[in-house]
Amino acid sequence: MNISPEHLLLEKQNPSDKAIISNEITYAFGELKNKVLETVQVLIKNGIMSGNKVGIFSTNNVDFVILVLALWQISAIPVPINTKLISSEIKEKLQQANCKGIFRHQNLKTGSSVVDFKIIEFPFKTDIHSLIQNKIELTLIDPAVIIFTSGSESKSKGVILSFESLFNSAVNSNHLLRYTNSDRWLVSLPFYHVGGFSIITRSLIFGIPLIIPDSLNPEDLKKSIDKFQPTYISLVAAQLKYFVKNKIEPNAELKNCLLGGGYSENELIKNAIELGWPINKVYGSTETSSFVTALLADEFIFKPNSVGRAIPSNKILIVDENRKELNQFEIGEVVVNSNSLLFGYLDQNETQKVFNDGYYFTGDLGYLDEDGYLFIVGRKNHLISTGGENVNPKEVEDVLLLHPMILEAAVFPLEDEKWGEIVAAALVLKDESSKLSYDEIKLFLQNRIASFKIPKKIYIENQLPKTELGKVEKEKLIKRYML
Repeated sequence: MNISPEHLLLEKQNPSDKAIISNEITYAFGELKNKVLETVQVLIKNGIMSGNKVGIFSTNNVDFVILVLALWQISAIPVPINTKLISSEIKEKLQQANCKGIFRHQNLKTGSSVVDFKIIEFPFKTDIHSLIQNKIELTLIDPAVIIFTSGSESKSKGVILSFESLFNSAVNSNHLLRYTNSDRWLVSLPFYHVGGFSIITRSLIFGIPLIIPDSLNPEDLKKSIDKFQPTYISLVAAQLKYFVKNKIEPNAELKNCLLGGGYSENELIKNAIELGWPINKVYGSTETSSFVTALLADEFIFKPNSVGRAIPSNKILIVDENRKELNQFEIGEVVVNSNSLLFGYLDQNETQKVFNDGYYFTGDLGYLDEDGYLFIVGRKNHLISTGGENVNPKEVEDVLLLHPMILEAAVFPLEDEKWGEIVAAALVLKDESSKLSYDEIKLFLQNRIASFKIPKKIYIENQLPKTELGKVEKEKLIKRYML
């Protein structure tokens, strides 16, 4: 299969091949290109120019893909925004990225109160017969997208991925997935996450169609699987659990099911494999432009707790606090060398913290065994992955401490069968004799943070376990309240 970066600009695909499949509409690549070029003219009329960063507030749909490709035609940079965020959180991210404005899909009414930013509804009505020439040359080091991920501080980080990052990630994935012209990708993860966005770029580069379901609910995914018979799908634990619980077998043509997004129970994976799901457990991040390791279904029998080995052209090392490489089975920080690494963070100071000699320091703790399989044992920054969403504990703690009755707050993950992990919090009240119910805390948090960040379990403590230096020992809280 002849591939090149120009596929990202719709320059190399066969115009008659299917590009996007949905219940509402099907586009061939030639039709998709015309829609993209029509949209380019609307963008220009709205003052969008080369180098502009613009937010996109939208669920997964055909219009999102068209808008991203149109922005790329004029070298503008899309900034997909999590649709579960509240207005203040949306505004914060738009400010961090220095966005010129935000495109909001007409089907979404939330996010409309983002002040100080120009809001443009899409899709656009176009009645254009003369299409301008699209961008011919692609500079690989150009920023292609900014995707937000949680960081170790209270503010999330904006990750800049270049066209080179996205292209190399797709090419690297082919070492595992082995694309053919008859393949089809089911879009099963949100486009504002790298797991979903990378499905777009893989499909474009290898000229295979995207299948876009009506929603990401497992029921709608099941309908699209039955109707369109995908050959590839990416899932998080919560989605896979639905299929296993309901004894749903994969379609006969499904070749590969990537399972990522954080912790997944071994029993869940075992049951899924027994149902016939071709599970590949993968590990990666926004900073690595999607997965960099994979554990095949037949390897799961021997290495169930591993996230697999590095796929070619990636390299994994384990280092100590002095950044010295460790031996097999020694636990340290996981570092990644890859040609798909991020261009950088919006905050260049953050970039310098995680890069050294071409390696990205993930903040994850783990070890390599004698066969080169990677095992993750924890996270230095304690990010919580719940249902495929990353939650920053410090952000939740900061909001909890705004409550007039709360003196101290510690937010930590607990393993959960449905969500992979849930957000839990241990609180110390200012007045030990006072009472504060879960419902009262939930009501306080509702308009301050997104719903998926609100703790599902809250424990009231007389004091939090701490080290001699006053650092809260969250590991003790996790052990105490382990479900």
